[in-house]
Amino acid sequence: MASAVTYEMVEDVCNHLAAGGESPTYLKVHQCLGKGSTRIVSAYIRQWREAHALSKALERDPLFGEWPEALQLKARSLFDGLLALSAEAANASAESQRLSFEERERVLAAKAQEAARLADDALDKLRSEQAESARLAVEIRSLEAAVEGRQNMVSDLIEQRALQELRLVEAAERLEALRAEHAQQITRLAEEAAAERKRLLEEIRLEQERAGGERELLMRQTDRLRQDHVAAVEELRLRVAKLDGALASQRQKNEEAEQRASALAASRQQLEETVAAAERRSAGLEDELARLRARQVTDAARLGGQETQISMLMQQLERETKRALAVEGRLQALTLQQAAPPALLPAPAGPGAPEGGA
Repeated sequence: MASAVTYEMVEDVCNHLAAGGESPTYLKVHQCLGKGSTRIVSAYIRQWREAHALSKALERDPLFGEWPEALQLKARSLFDGLLALSAEAANASAESQRLSFEERERVLAAKAQEAARLADDALDKLRSEQAESARLAVEIRSLEAAVEGRQNMVSDLIEQRALQELRLVEAAERLEALRAEHAQQITRLAEEAAAERKRLLEEIRLEQERAGGERELLMRQTDRLRQDHVAAVEELRLRVAKLDGALASQRQKNEEAEQRASALAASRQQLEETVAAAERRSAGLEDELARLRARQVTDAARLGGQETQISMLMQQLERETKRALAVEGRLQALTLQQAAPPALLPAPAGPGAPEGGA
């Protein structure tokens, strides 16, 4: 606040300095008074210098010394009155300026307090927004960890599915090999039986032509041959029974393979449900990121770096979504490939025809 300095106070100090032989200056007057603004004290010093110069000019005027003493007193009285009026005008001007300065100072102080309050409010809001941004960053990291866990689970399920499909292919290949081996055995046994029968018939024909008188011997030989034929047929039947047992075992293996295929189908369905859940989770993450980015846009003037981080997280989430879609495409392709092997399972019914013919 401006100090209350009057012209009389400045005049007394200036007269004291002039009496001591010193020239009145602002620094000297201010040092003596201990208060007063530069503008007011400088104005009072100029006014004192003008009045002091006029008084000196009157004293140095030779005509003034020739005036009568009463006229000199009258002139000095008028001069003092003019100085008093000038001092009052200067005091009034200084007081009005002081009051104006005080009003301005109060206004500036109020504005400074309002600016400080606004700055505190802005700082509190910025701190709150920074805390919210930190919380959102932690939540985003948690969501990313969840997405990564889901992705790892999907990868494990895909690997398990590929392993099961490989085992199913190996079982189908073994089944085809057993079918081929069984068909070869049936064909070889049929050829051997046909050759043996042809040989026996040929021997019987030769024996009948060789000796009609040796009928009894031929009959015995025929009986022996018939018994041998029966034994051979019995042996063939035993071989066929063994083959039937192997075929039954293979059918049981086929049923187990079908059960494994059913289990694989159930695993595939569960995997598809897991992928669908991951897609829904990814959609929820995309919505959350869209909401976060909308909030981040409103604070872009103060938190530009966080908007860049959110953009990077959104790109990473889009890559994760593309990976999930690629995994789903691979699952659909594997499902189409899996549809072929089960069609081979009903084939074991084929050997039944040779079995019935035997």
